[in-house]
Formats: sequence, C-alpha cells, structure tokens
Amino acid sequence: MRERAREPIFNIPFVVVILLAVLILIHIARALLSPEADVGIVATYGFVPARFGFLIDQRAVLDHLTQLARESELDAQIGQFFLTYAPPNQVWMTPLSYAFLHGDKTHLIFNCVWLAAFGSPVARRFGSANFLLLGVAGAVAGAGVYLALHLTEATPMVGASAAISAYMGAAARFVFQPGGFARPDTDAPPEPPPLASFRAMLANRQALAFVVFWFVSNLLVGLGAQSFGVSQAPIAWEAHIGGFLAGVLLAPLFDQRRKS
Repeated sequence: MRERAREPIFNIPFVVVILLAVLILIHIARALLSPEADVGIVATYGFVPARFGFLIDQRAVLDHLTQLARESELDAQIGQFFLTYAPPNQVWMTPLSYAFLHGDKTHLIFNCVWLAAFGSPVARRFGSANFLLLGVAGAVAGAGVYLALHLTEATPMVGASAAISAYMGAAARFVFQPGGFARPDTDAPPEPPPLASFRAMLANRQALAFVVFWFVSNLLVGLGAQSFGVSQAPIAWEAHIGGFLAGVLLAPLFDQRRKS
C-alpha cells in the first residue's frame, strides 16, 4: 500500500501569503515613520466619508463641522484636516487603499488571522485573480455602505475587515457543504460542491448558524468595542456587513466552477 503524501501543517495558498505579507510590511513601514508622516499616510489613503459626502451634500458636511466646532475645537480641526489633506486625484483611491492600513498591531493581527482562515478556501476555489478581485469588491462595497450611513463623518476608516468579510460571505456558500473544505489530493483531486443557493445556504444549519453568529457578533463588537476596551477607535461594523453581503451576492461571478 503506497504511503499517502503528508500534508503541510499550514496549507495557505500563495496569493494569501503574499497578501498577508503586504499588509504586515505596510504596517511595519508605517511604524518606522515619524508620527506626523504616519498621520499624513492615514489622512491621504484612509477612507473619509465626508470627502465624498461634500460632493453629494456640501451643506450637511459643513453643518457637521460647525457642530463639531461647538462641541470641541480640536475635533473640528481634525475633521477639516482630513477633508483637505488628500489631493483630488488620490481621494478616489481611498475606497480601496484604506484596506491596506490598520489602526494598530492588534487590529492587524486579528485581520491576518481571519484572512488566513477564510481567505484560504476562497483562494483555492476561485483562483488567485478572482480571489483578489473579490477582495477589491468587498472593500469598495464596505466603503460604500459606510459612506451611505456616515455621509458627514470626517474621521478616516482603515482596515481590511470589509474585504475579509467578503471572503467570509463567499465561503459561507460552499464550505459547509459536504466536501466544501476538501483539499487537493495528489492522486485524484476532489470535485468541490457547487455554490449553494440562498435557500440551500439558509437551510443548512451550520451555514445559517455561521451567518447569524457573524451578524450578531459584528453588531455587538461594533457597538460595544470602545465600551469594553476592545478598541480605542470605533469599529466600522457597517463596512463589515457591506463586505459580507458583497461576498455572498458576488461569489457566483468569481467562482471558477460556476458552470458546474
């Protein structure tokens, strides 16, 4: 009987490893900068809803800054700083560029863990290019939802959570089916199951439990992170939901096996 090939303990697709390395290297590079230079990076490449809100409803943004000035002169100065810092040609990059920045080391570590866990099965199934495109779609969708609900917010949003949430949403459509977590075999690569329909996904108890737990935990963490000391800055749970829904809805467009 031929001995079965041993599998590595960590079987993370190369594209996920590269993406993890990029996120970590960017954070290390920022740590080597002066505080002033790092603030400039966040101001330029973070997603500030009020920059786009100013184009949609200029009066609402100005009224918000006026209210901040009444409450705290410093808050108003910070808001005005983030509104005016980035050149116009760079502002349109921010619905994606914000995903490569993180608030602190803990923020980065948590996102890297979830990216490795949920990005890996998606990358294996969708392929490297489609995996990256889905991440872009998730980041942009997350920024769009956050913008819609925080049109006048002048504080930058950063983090890859919305893109990672898209991978979680896409994974929910196949990993809970029989063979969904199957890894390629050297003798006979297993045929992964087709993506589950919405009805089939919600009928699967494991998938439904995952989706419900994901939404509830994001709401609780997002609304209570500062109160419980989990994070010093507010967590953009709305962007997470936007990314997750993008992953669930757009998964068939990026699935290499969508014709099966």
